[in-house]
Amino acid sequence: ETLRNEILDLWDCNRIPTKGILIVSHNIEEAVMMADRIIILSSGPGRIRSEVKIALPRPRTADSAEVRALIDEVYGLMTMRPLQEARTGAVPAPRPDYRLPETDVSHIEGVLDLLAGAPFNGHADLPQLAEEAELSDEELFPTYEAIGLLGLAQVEKGDITLTPLGRHYVEAEHTLRHQIFGQQLLTHVPLAARIRQRLEQEPTGTLAEEPFIELLEESLEADEAKRALEVAVEWGRYGEVYEYDFHTGRLKLPDRAAE
Repeated sequence: ETLRNEILDLWDCNRIPTKGILIVSHNIEEAVMMADRIIILSSGPGRIRSEVKIALPRPRTADSAEVRALIDEVYGLMTMRPLQEARTGAVPAPRPDYRLPETDVSHIEGVLDLLAGAPFNGHADLPQLAEEAELSDEELFPTYEAIGLLGLAQVEKGDITLTPLGRHYVEAEHTLRHQIFGQQLLTHVPLAARIRQRLEQEPTGTLAEEPFIELLEESLEADEAKRALEVAVEWGRYGEVYEYDFHTGRLKLPDRAAE
């Protein structure tokens, strides 16, 4: 915050010899507090999704109604479905080489439990939920995407709402949570379904990870492909869809499925 204020002071006093400053930020409040214009990029590289012009004078107060309204607007734009999806009401199924949102199960469960409890009771304004979650926007947005992908909540126009299945999930005991998570993973994440299918076809019930990394590398950079598989491994292990040997880099069926 100190650095942000120093930059703004230098800029507002015309002590920076440039016509503009480009800042990349994953913090929505920070962007609203600093910027004259916010550009929201899509997950596809090089595409501008939305633009928000900000005419508020500086210094700005984070708790002011004007700033909070802009934060809500940006949250809404960032969670808005693409136009074609909004027109048809259909969300296209992700491809097997889809880059899974980089979030872990603990974040998914933490947000779901927080959303289900008071004062939200299953429905929340994203900025308010973010304040309670005590996670950065960089951590929260992949978590929101994951929760939506798994069918446990709906995220739209800056709001998040538990689905009936999501409510059933948060009310379930530990073993049933694993089962629901695994079922949703196989239904909505083609990469996980493909891994499980290939394992079931193998007489040994085991496979090296390399073929799946190569599949992901058809559309992702090598480091992104590796991270996407790491996410699929963590989710699959939690959902008891498959297991992973960290020493050998091999995937295998859960013990009970292999019997």
